[in-house]
Amino acid sequence: MIELKNVCKYYEKGKKKEIILKDISFTIGDNKVIALLGPNGSGKSTLIKCICGVIKPDEGGVFIDGKNSFICRKKIISGMGVVFNQKPSFIVDLSVNDNLQYFKAIYGIKKEEYDKNFERLNKYLDFSELLDRPYRKLSFGERVKCEIASVLLHNPKYIILDEPTIGLDYGVKKRMYNLLDELKKEGHTIVVTTHETEYIEGICDEVVILSDGVIKYYGEPEKVLDINGNIKKITVEYDEVIDEELAREIEGKDFCKKNPNGLELTYYNAREKNKIISDLTSAYDIKKLNVVDTSIREVLEDVIKKIR
Repeated sequence: MIELKNVCKYYEKGKKKEIILKDISFTIGDNKVIALLGPNGSGKSTLIKCICGVIKPDEGGVFIDGKNSFICRKKIISGMGVVFNQKPSFIVDLSVNDNLQYFKAIYGIKKEEYDKNFERLNKYLDFSELLDRPYRKLSFGERVKCEIASVLLHNPKYIILDEPTIGLDYGVKKRMYNLLDELKKEGHTIVVTTHETEYIEGICDEVVILSDGVIKYYGEPEKVLDINGNIKKITVEYDEVIDEELAREIEGKDFCKKNPNGLELTYYNAREKNKIISDLTSAYDIKKLNVVDTSIREVLEDVIKKIR
């Protein structure tokens, strides 16, 4: 479990203090995937560094399995796999294979475990053809694949990925998130910062949205739908009216608009949607009914735009 307790971080800017993180508190349970979202400059990368113990919060603290992540960073690092945004960990003049063997030695990975983990990661990231090439000669996307593979080779309990999909093509991105979903099911705890919300929909358990170093939202991604107040639509075409009284009641509501093809109704949450559909099926002989739901991805993107 990862606990953040009143984490604050400041940077000196002349005689002033620039607030990077302010009073950040939340808990990441075991076997959870947390998406850390927010516009550029919101404090995501700084928060990641606090979680990993790379930098010390000016106030508060981060605790991993009860241990302060900064004070105990040398003890907890073996159980973590961390990719920092565009910060290579490879030795650039060595081949990819030599670098991976170096990480294998650092983490004390046995050959059988290494081979097993290598094959699994290669299935998703497809990097085996790069093994003999010097790291400095790889494209940016190829480097990203190798970086991700290197931090997962020792099968860490905690996986922290800061913008891990930059430079990857669509297929590799999709496979990488499939890999994260599989790791989650096996008991890993995963924190991902990203701008690409389309990939986290379906695998993340909770979302943290930061803006100007402050948490604007923390909770289940589905609940952003109601909090954000997005309007969803139901369109219906019907052959005839079954219950005239109920039909008049429906058509008299503010959320109902009549058009040449039938009706268009709006709703804000699942409870309203279910009630509307129930009433429609009772009032009309329905020929066609279409529910237009806003996806979690669209809502998250909308929230992020609003807090910029």
